[in-house]
Amino acid sequence: MTGKEKSDKKKKVIVLGGGFGGVFAAKSLEKLGRGTVEVELINNNNYFVFQPLLAEVASGSINSSDAVVPLRQLLTRVQVRQARVMGIDFEKKKAIVMQGSRMTPVELAYDEVVLALGTGVDLGRIPGMADHALTMKDLTDAHMLRTHVIGCLETADVTTERAVKEQLLTFIVVGAGFSGVETVAEMRELIRRALPYYHNISVDEVRMYLIEYAPRILPTFPADLATYATQQLRNQGIEVLTGVGTKSATSTGVALTNGAILNASTVVATIGNGPHPLVQMLGLDLHWGRIVTDRFMRVPGQEHVWALGDAALIPLNDNPQEDPVDYATQTAQFAVREGYQLAANIMASFKDQKLKPFAYTSKGSLASLGMSKAVADVYGFKLSGVLAWLLWRGFYLSFLPGFAAKFRVGINWLLNSVMPPNLVQLRMLPPATRYIHFWKGDRVFEPGMLIDGFYTVINGAFKLTIDNPDTGEHFEKVFGPGEHFGERVLVKSELRTGLVEALEDGLLLFIAQKDFTRFARAFPFLDKYFTDYIEKTFGGTDKAFAPGSSNQQPGSPAQPKPELAKTR
Repeated sequence: MTGKEKSDKKKKVIVLGGGFGGVFAAKSLEKLGRGTVEVELINNNNYFVFQPLLAEVASGSINSSDAVVPLRQLLTRVQVRQARVMGIDFEKKKAIVMQGSRMTPVELAYDEVVLALGTGVDLGRIPGMADHALTMKDLTDAHMLRTHVIGCLETADVTTERAVKEQLLTFIVVGAGFSGVETVAEMRELIRRALPYYHNISVDEVRMYLIEYAPRILPTFPADLATYATQQLRNQGIEVLTGVGTKSATSTGVALTNGAILNASTVVATIGNGPHPLVQMLGLDLHWGRIVTDRFMRVPGQEHVWALGDAALIPLNDNPQEDPVDYATQTAQFAVREGYQLAANIMASFKDQKLKPFAYTSKGSLASLGMSKAVADVYGFKLSGVLAWLLWRGFYLSFLPGFAAKFRVGINWLLNSVMPPNLVQLRMLPPATRYIHFWKGDRVFEPGMLIDGFYTVINGAFKLTIDNPDTGEHFEKVFGPGEHFGERVLVKSELRTGLVEALEDGLLLFIAQKDFTRFARAFPFLDKYFTDYIEKTFGGTDKAFAPGSSNQQPGSPAQPKPELAKTR
């Protein structure tokens, strides 16, 4: 290749991640390097999520599609690739991605790579939280939360069991930063507007908690604004608990560090930011779960590697201390400016010019409190109430990328202020296989409940009791780690006849009925195992594996009897 051919060849820059940092870095790189730089952005989704509006999606104030913008429309001159990044070979300067329905690995060569992967969710430090809490990181989370809240109202409106109703109408948000405060406020707004249509639920029956380990909520705001926000939330009926943490969580609620137990069907965790799974495996220097960079956003020890956004720990001075104020904060306004500066630095590196260190001072913070109230600290001016709320809406509306997105969100805000709420529940089924935590005394299932699945004990102890007054049948058995229950009736869509209670705190692995029976049919040895197990365990008392039992659903056509359903 001649010297002229080398100079004419475009430089290839790959940006990994489609958040604020990645999008604005890619957009600026294309603009600054037009004709000389080829920019490709890789993201698992083909859209950009405007995260500050996720709480409004959860409340139904805006449609889920209004909080996202297609990346191809946002980055018209940038090559967008929808794929999952699996790894990076820094020596060969290649990114490995999985794409398409076949999920085949593809190697993409680069001259420079930008890590803008954001953060992951790590709730592993709190037992049970990862398995039972809802999160608020992406569009699916917001949609799931809204669907879940409406489902709780639907069931609470018709149940006749007081304890069940109380649990369904208790809503807990853990973490009182921006996301937690706005999430609990928007949840309250959704419930407030929905209650007139649920005639068997009164506003006094709804309990909402905001739990914060720090001494006060909104720790980045001035103390007087945080106090105002706390009072406004309490005026809405939200119980704000500060200086207390969450000790554990189960399917029925949370235990707090002060010894209190709150029974609830809804727990939302806005805490637990951790490194992105890919970032953890790259072998880079991490601090506070973020990639350490220099002031130019280069990753030390790796040539041609840059990082920005929530994934990066970018120092704001030449001698940063162990103090978050010495580093760029994980907010949209910082990520956008980082994108601009990183693009300029990459272009400068191509031209062997001097790089410019990143330096930016926050212009302020805003947080919505629902009920047309907000708090704002902008350019040193502190605002609260309606004026701050109007500023909040105006700021984020202007910040939305693309005129179409601005127009849709503005129209939805206007319509939502005068129209009744949309209470349509688009069901999202829970995972067919999942872990379920239980506290001592919790009931796993009881007589009269519809068969749902098969349970294996991971830890703890669970007691099964069967009492049938019609037949005089009585059976008791305690199950420990490695043992299982629920298999007697999996081949029939009938109601349960036994009661299972936790004798101590424990963990179960749950497999849904349909998935378990399909798996059992595919492996004949399971038929023999469960037939022998039931004969040995329950003897002649078993009524579930009766002749003619099948796996058909109520009202469905008759199905061939599976092998597992044969008479013992």
